[in-house]
Amino acid sequence: KMEKILSKYKVDTTVARNLQTLDPNEDGGQYDWKNFHNDAFVCDIKQLLYNYFQPMAKQRDCSLYEAAKASPERWAFICTLAIVFASTLPSFAAGRYWTLLATPQLAWILIANYWHDSLHFSLSSDWRVNAFLPYVLPLLSSPWIWYHQHVLGHHVYTNIGFKDPDLAHAPQLLREHTSISWKESHRTQGRPSRIAFVWSIGASAGLNILSDLRANIKLSYNNVVPYAQLTKPRMAAHILGRCWYLFIVFIWPFFVFSSTAKAAVWAIFPSVVFSISFMLNSQINHLTEECTAAATTHTNFLKHQVVTAQNFGCSSSFCGVYSGHLNFQIEHHLFPFVNHCHLPHLAPHVKDICKKHGVPYREAAGYIDAFRKHFDHTKALSKKDH
Repeated sequence: KMEKILSKYKVDTTVARNLQTLDPNEDGGQYDWKNFHNDAFVCDIKQLLYNYFQPMAKQRDCSLYEAAKASPERWAFICTLAIVFASTLPSFAAGRYWTLLATPQLAWILIANYWHDSLHFSLSSDWRVNAFLPYVLPLLSSPWIWYHQHVLGHHVYTNIGFKDPDLAHAPQLLREHTSISWKESHRTQGRPSRIAFVWSIGASAGLNILSDLRANIKLSYNNVVPYAQLTKPRMAAHILGRCWYLFIVFIWPFFVFSSTAKAAVWAIFPSVVFSISFMLNSQINHLTEECTAAATTHTNFLKHQVVTAQNFGCSSSFCGVYSGHLNFQIEHHLFPFVNHCHLPHLAPHVKDICKKHGVPYREAAGYIDAFRKHFDHTKALSKKDH
């Protein structure tokens, strides 16, 4: 069906040969699609999906597409998380100190387990559910901006310089890829204090404010993902959404608490906790020496997704829940349309297929091991000659 839709836009070979891209950094295509569907690795990956979802679809009397989305058990888990998170909000608004940690942590776990899947349209088989739910709790980013940054940019060109927007979020403070020109400020980026500062503001000041503003002003996300100018009504709605985010995160405490100091704590500390949680679960998946170096080793799209990602803590239930199964990053990049609840079951088979075809499959033991690899990478890129 998809190929039938795309065929309507096929350009004649003689015309295509003379086409030039608008982006000078675009070389006409990072991947070789000529024999993609006949590649042995690709065929094995496709067969794996069929073998896994076909019995499930038959048992539930649904399509393969529906079987690949969140299971009833997954929906029950998400609803439970939402109820637990919501139950802390009255105490959070009342100024109970225990909620300074509990509420933002629960917010992150809820976001990790539903929001990310929803924006990949892998939560529900109904696109309207996927499109609507991220706007219920837009704490990580504007969903509209996230489509451009994450789905269109990062997932297509993972770890490729001048194409993956996630390599250039804060180039003045951190150099995470050789495509970023070395600056004197990078010399000290290996210090824990620098990483702590960037991680503390990554989601709040970074994704929610600065990156959003730049994208709408420059019409490009981090100068690599083209961004269409919004119509006036959509821009008005977008601005209202961002103002709502600023109010529910930073402003409301100053209307509720008589103490300015306490209001400041409630405005800043929870956003820092939430931001660190997000950064911990996102930076360790791709930004390592091995993953960044592998970005130019394969022109096969699926193999590229494998070698530029790293799993961690695959045998740990805690890592699975706390990361929303982002710890199965390889499988997520292979199957972004598949709900994360299925990834732990697919992972052993993916690993076997990679071993069969000689494709490196990278794993870290857990959070500590994964962070160490990321920290070593960040420290190495603090050197000018790296």
